[in-house]
Amino acid sequence: MYAQFRRRVGAVVVGVALGVAALPAGAQEVITYGSLPDPGYDAVVWAIENGKVTDPSVTIKVERVSSIPALMQAAMTAQFNMIPNGVLAIPQMRESGIPVKIVSTLLRYHPDGHSADFWVMKDSPYKTIQDLKGKTIAVVSGEAQNVISVRWVISERFKMNADIVGGDFKFVEMPAAQFEAALQSGKVDAAAFSNVPSYTLTKGGAYRSVVHGSKELQTMFGGPMPSLFMLAYEPELAKRPQAYVAAGKLLKASAEYAVKNQDEVFAAVAPKYKMEKADVQAWFNTFAQMPLALGATDKQVMMKAWETGAKYGMIKKAPASADEIVWSGAVMQ
Repeated sequence: MYAQFRRRVGAVVVGVALGVAALPAGAQEVITYGSLPDPGYDAVVWAIENGKVTDPSVTIKVERVSSIPALMQAAMTAQFNMIPNGVLAIPQMRESGIPVKIVSTLLRYHPDGHSADFWVMKDSPYKTIQDLKGKTIAVVSGEAQNVISVRWVISERFKMNADIVGGDFKFVEMPAAQFEAALQSGKVDAAAFSNVPSYTLTKGGAYRSVVHGSKELQTMFGGPMPSLFMLAYEPELAKRPQAYVAAGKLLKASAEYAVKNQDEVFAAVAPKYKMEKADVQAWFNTFAQMPLALGATDKQVMMKAWETGAKYGMIKKAPASADEIVWSGAVMQ
């Protein structure tokens, strides 16, 4: 498995009408959301956690876990009502008997950004992905979605063997905090920086990309790659559909607030991660899209991603249709 929501009476504080039928007076539902400590994740729920967008029918309680493995365990045990996970993890979870449905898109690779690349030192002799054949690549996990995404690109676009074991590369798993030291010492030849580090660690020019994963994926799949989706569990969706519709719309409103009020949101989020506001802002605008809503091409791309995963034995078979897994009440852009 891979790894990664209150309204004043009548209107959302930011002026977005949620349009959800009200629950009986005083009956406010609570939806728990398992998140990670990450500036991007934090930015899109900042408006919720700080009372900028509210709904009288639902409260979203954001609970952060310490790591991706902890988030994976929480997903498997239904510890939270909503939880993010990678595009390929969703059919895997369902194949394991965990009845999850997609309720929104959490993170989509910006086609011009570099959230799914392999990086080398700027003075490295390796100029292309082909040059890395037989070389060592540092990854947090061979099954992390950003790594899976680049492996698809390598297999489909460059016709190389990107298998974790027995392929054209030597993948070494290590904590992300060790990537820079491993690259600088020559312990590894390349690394898969993910999410925010893919911007913050490379903006100074110390590292160079040898494969532009997000752009290649858009060419492969016909739209920007939705890497992470927000999931919920079918029994709960059936039991409390109005609460989940309200929560989905509240999350979308919070993400939209971040886009419209970037100085306010990123100035609040950045210090928690010892980052500059400009860096969080630049990553958010150029490396990833975090709409907390399904986009026009997301269903098409997720189907092609699942078909690719089935082709390489990562899932047993691709779902027949995206509508098998996307909840009927999922929020749209």
